[in-house]
Amino acid sequence: MSARRNASRGTAATVLIPFGTPSEPGARRRVAATATVLALALTGAGVGAWALGGSTGGDVLAAADEAPSNVALIGTPDASYTASWNTVESVNDGAGVSTGGAHDAAWATWSGDRPATQWLEYSWPAPVTVDRSVVRFWSDGADANGDNVRVPASWKIQYWDADAGVFVDVPNPSGYPTERLALNETTFDAVTTTRLRATFDALRGATVSTYSAVGVSEWEVWGTGGVEEPEPVDPDGPIDYSPVHIPTDVGVLPDLPAEIDAIFTDGWVETVAVDWEDVTAADVAAAGAFEVTGTSDDLVEPVSGTVHVRDGEPGAITAVDHVSVVTLAGTAPALPATVTAEYEDASKDSRIPVTWDAVDPVDYAEPDGLFFVDGDVEGTDVPAEAVVFVVAPDTGEDTTPPTVAVTAQPGPATSGWYVQHPTVTVVAFDNRDPAPTVEVSVDGGAWAPYTGAFPLDEDGTRSVEVRATDEAGNVGTGSRELRVDTAAPVTVATLREVGSSVEITLEATDAGSGVDKVQWEGPGTFWGTYTEPFTRALTDEQQVVEFAATDAAGNEEARRQIVLPALGTDPELDLAVEATPRCLAGKAYVAVRATNGEDVPVTVTLSTPFGERAFADVAPGRSAYQSFPARAPSAPTGTATVSATATIDGEEVTATVDAPFDALDCG
Repeated sequence: MSARRNASRGTAATVLIPFGTPSEPGARRRVAATATVLALALTGAGVGAWALGGSTGGDVLAAADEAPSNVALIGTPDASYTASWNTVESVNDGAGVSTGGAHDAAWATWSGDRPATQWLEYSWPAPVTVDRSVVRFWSDGADANGDNVRVPASWKIQYWDADAGVFVDVPNPSGYPTERLALNETTFDAVTTTRLRATFDALRGATVSTYSAVGVSEWEVWGTGGVEEPEPVDPDGPIDYSPVHIPTDVGVLPDLPAEIDAIFTDGWVETVAVDWEDVTAADVAAAGAFEVTGTSDDLVEPVSGTVHVRDGEPGAITAVDHVSVVTLAGTAPALPATVTAEYEDASKDSRIPVTWDAVDPVDYAEPDGLFFVDGDVEGTDVPAEAVVFVVAPDTGEDTTPPTVAVTAQPGPATSGWYVQHPTVTVVAFDNRDPAPTVEVSVDGGAWAPYTGAFPLDEDGTRSVEVRATDEAGNVGTGSRELRVDTAAPVTVATLREVGSSVEITLEATDAGSGVDKVQWEGPGTFWGTYTEPFTRALTDEQQVVEFAATDAAGNEEARRQIVLPALGTDPELDLAVEATPRCLAGKAYVAVRATNGEDVPVTVTLSTPFGERAFADVAPGRSAYQSFPARAPSAPTGTATVSATATIDGEEVTATVDAPFDALDCG
C-alpha cells in the first residue's frame, strides 16, 4: 500500500513514556495511569502521555476544566418566524452587522402581520452548560414607527427544563440591554440544558398600534459541551498511542519501529508489536511528510505514524516536545530514554536520546502534587522538560474485574461471514494485576489456558468465550461469535433434449452459509442471474454455456461450463457430472459423480489425475461414484473426465464430459 495523507507539521506532538526495564527484548510492559491524568494530557495541559512507577486506582488528579467557547457555533438555530429574504442560520455564522449589509446576513421577522413577540432559539444534540450571552441586534432605523425592523422594547433568555417540560427564565441575569449599534451582553448563573431561547417584545409604534419586526445578526452563547461523543469502533481499544516520527532521506525507505505503546481507557499502557504497511520507493521519492498506517494482532483498529523525508541536512534542533510522567508517592519516576525533536526543516524524530537531571526524593515524597525535570538532549542545547504528577496509591479493596477484548484476523467480509479461517487473539487488562489469568472455551468446550493467538480452522458458526481472573479473584468475561464459511458452492448442470433445443437446469448446493445466487451466460447473453430452467436452441455451431454460484458469505465458485453440440452432430447422452475436492483425515480426495439421465443403462468410466474406474450398466436415474485419493495433504486444480456409452434406438451413442475442480489444501 502506498496511498498516504499528507501529515501536518505541528509543534505540539507528545511522547509516551514506557515504564521500567523489560527483562528481555520485546517484553510487554504494563503501567497504570489514571483516566483523569489522561484527560489532563489530552486537553492541552502541556503533556500527552505518561508512565507510572507502580499501580494506582481511582481518580487522584482533577482534569483541567474545559475552556468555555461560543457553543452557538455548534447549535442549531430556529425561530418563531423568518422573513423569506432573511436566514435564521446567519445568527451563528460568526459574523454580524448592526445595520445594512446583505439581507441573508441577518435574521428578521418583518411581514404584513407583525405580532407583539418573537423568539429565537438554539438546540444542541448534547447538553451545554452556559452562563453568558452576547446579542448583536439588526435594525434599519431607530424611531418607534410600528413598522420596519427595530431593536426590541425588551427581551429575556430562557432555558429548557427537561424535567418540567417547559422553558424557564435563566437565573440572576445581569440585564437585557437593547443597544442598537453595540453588542448586548447578559451574564447569568450557569444552567445545563439542550435548548436556549431568547424571547423579544417587539417595539410598538408611538402613534400607531402596530409593532415593528425584530432582527438579530449574531447571537453568541458561551459555555461548554454540546458535542455528542460518538461510540468508538472498538470500545475496548486504546484511545492514544506513543507518537511515531521517523525521518529518512530522499530515496531511502524508513526504519519504522517494531513496537509502540498503546494507552487504554482504564489507564493501562501496553507495548504492542506493530506491522506497518509497505512504504514504496515512490513514497520517499521527494521531500515532505506522509502518514503511514500499521496494524497489531493486539489491537482492532490501525495505528499511525509520520515519515519525514529529508532532502539534505535537516539543520539544527529547534524544539523538543514536552513529556509527562505519573508516579506514586515515594516511587522514583520512570523518565523516558528518548524524546521527540523538531528540526529547522520541520522534520521530526521521536528517537532522540535524553539525559535527565537527578530527581530529589523530596519532590515525589508526597501525593497530589507535580514538579518539573529538565533534560539534556543529545546534539542540541535545546532543553527537554518533563512534568511529573505524584499520586497516592490506591489501597482500597480491588473490586474491578479485568476487561477482555477478543479480536479475529483476517476480518470478516462485508457479508459478516469470515471467508478465511480467522486467527483469534485475546487481550486482557486489569486496573492492578499486570497479568491476569486468561482462559478460553471454544464452541462450548472445556476451559483451557490461553497461551497465545489460535486459529479457527473449521467452518460453521463458532463461538469463543473468554474469562480473565485477577489476583483479587475478580473475573472479567468476553465472547465473540464468528460465522466461518471458506468453501465455495457447487453447481450441477442437467440437460434435457427438447426437439432441436436443449433445456438446461442449474442446481447449486452450499453446506455453509447457503447459496445466494447462481449466474450464467452463453453466446449472445450477459452474465446474469439464473432463476429457472432455460432453453437454448441448437445451431450450426457449438455453444459454450458458463455458470457459477456465489454463497451468502461471498465465496464464488470457479466458472464451470457445458458445451452444446452443433446441429447434425451425433446425439449426446444425458449425463450430469460433478467433481468435488474434499478433505478426509488430513488427506485430499476428489469425489466424482456421474448421474444417468437417460432411459436406458449407461456404461461409465470416471477418470482423474489420481486414478480411473469403470462402471457397467448404470441404471437410469442412478449414479456412478468414486472418491479418488490424492495421497497427499493437498490437490492442485484439475479436471475429471467422464466417458459414457449407451445404446439408444439401436444406435450406440458415446459422450465425454469434463468437470473441472478447484485446488484443495487439507494441511
